Amino acid sequence: MVVERASGRCLGALAVNHYRPFVFPLYSPSGYTVLEECPPDHPFHNGFFVGQQPVFAGEREGNFWATPPQVSSSDRLLELMGRMETRAIRTEEHDRGVRFVLDCVWVDEHEEPMLDETRTIDLFAESDGTVCDMMSAKTAAYGPLRYPPTKHGSVGMRVEQRLLPDHGGAVIGAGGRRGKADAVHEQDSTYIAYESALARGQDVVGVFMARLHDDVHGVWFVRDYGMAMYDSTLREEIVTGEGESWSVGVRVVAYDGPLDDDRAGRWIGAPSPTTS
Repeated sequence: MVVERASGRCLGALAVNHYRPFVFPLYSPSGYTVLEECPPDHPFHNGFFVGQQPVFAGEREGNFWATPPQVSSSDRLLELMGRMETRAIRTEEHDRGVRFVLDCVWVDEHEEPMLDETRTIDLFAESDGTVCDMMSAKTAAYGPLRYPPTKHGSVGMRVEQRLLPDHGGAVIGAGGRRGKADAVHEQDSTYIAYESALARGQDVVGVFMARLHDDVHGVWFVRDYGMAMYDSTLREEIVTGEGESWSVGVRVVAYDGPLDDDRAGRWIGAPSPTTS
């Protein structure tokens, strides 16, 4: 759990289980959580996370999207399940939060390595939000890799249910778009967000997502039920030769108060404390 030194407010936490590391919870400045650890029917939608399915190393295929428990005997999504083994975590503290650097090895269902990943997570406080930057650099350390077109990747979040359209919330995109997810799904937007005026005191709370970096050019995959991905492989295949890497990064902000393009623009342009 990360706490800002100056204010003493809790920002969020890094979680690691047998199958993957992820960020959960993530708190707005007033203390509202904006992510869901996992919904009952999708136990592999874990907070703010990295996932990819399928991944091919020659003839070997790995599924790094789904994780147990199995919810259906006929669900082919729960086959060939690999996992992201977190072998080391380094921390760098700063005045506004903590930067985590994770060394992960993605292993297939037989525990054979397919790729190495360096994941950098910078969790820090801004005056009007809690920022979490996640950068994933995947290296073909054991031979060439192929990432086919898929909706199951690359960096995403599972949004807290109280922020969803069916519970009185709205999906937001650049240029004043507001309403259902169709307004931003697979469309150009510098950011997407989910926002709601919660019943208790009618406080406005939201979660914002923007691209930090991508070696290719990804697409938004956004759903009203709270799955939001920045997907580098939604439309195009990525191939990396042995020793080559593919990197993608996403910024998420938990915030209080209404969002507009000016406020979103400040978050998009703000450097992290460890790079400023």
